Amino acid sequence: MRPRVPRYHQIAEVLRDRIRSGHIAPGERLENQRHLAHLFGVTLMTLRQALEVIERDGLITRRHGLGTFVAAPTVEYDILHFQAFAGDLSAVGEKVATHFLRVQAGRADRDAARELGLDPGARVFALERLRLVDGHPTSFQVSHLAEALGEEVAKADLAVTPLRQVLAFKLGIEITAARETVSAETLPARAARELGCAPGVPCFRSDRVSTDAESRPIVYDRVFIPGDRFRITRQLHYDRSATA
Repeated sequence: MRPRVPRYHQIAEVLRDRIRSGHIAPGERLENQRHLAHLFGVTLMTLRQALEVIERDGLITRRHGLGTFVAAPTVEYDILHFQAFAGDLSAVGEKVATHFLRVQAGRADRDAARELGLDPGARVFALERLRLVDGHPTSFQVSHLAEALGEEVAKADLAVTPLRQVLAFKLGIEITAARETVSAETLPARAARELGCAPGVPCFRSDRVSTDAESRPIVYDRVFIPGDRFRITRQLHYDRSATA
């Protein structure tokens, strides 16, 4: 005799199939809970149990005061082979687009001043961009440059020319190395607005300093990626001769 599958698991499987088949698209809001409970002929408690199941699967996300939405696809990275966000994704077949948002001059914050070797409060140019994978916002990036360099970069059409190409082909500056730190924190308001998320949701933050052939800091990048849109993997190989 086959064991009886709980009703909430059955509902979760139906919703899972609808999402994975594309019947409910990423970013689309689900019907409200009362309507779904009525549709499936169950109590609100049973419906909420089903939603908890597919939320654990990373298929939906809840936004306070707005409702429940189908989550955007998760980008998976092998951290040991990380090079450049857009380049890596394009190499594995993901459709990556970069939207230029704005460039503005202002005072460097503490992190930007430290990483670029500037005096506290020195002026910098900040270039904001949004990365989209298969049409879904995935990362919000702010690139900081010292004021003199930023003024030259801002003369280029940054909406169509990648920053690295501007530096190399227009200014003769070749980026040869970078140091990157990835940490977990909560999404700030500006990044959340561009990514279509609620402020304060968990996210990955990448701080990367790119240097030239003389090891001089050229660009300080600060990147925010919502936690439900990015996953880090690592392939491990063990030495059989080593003892545990």
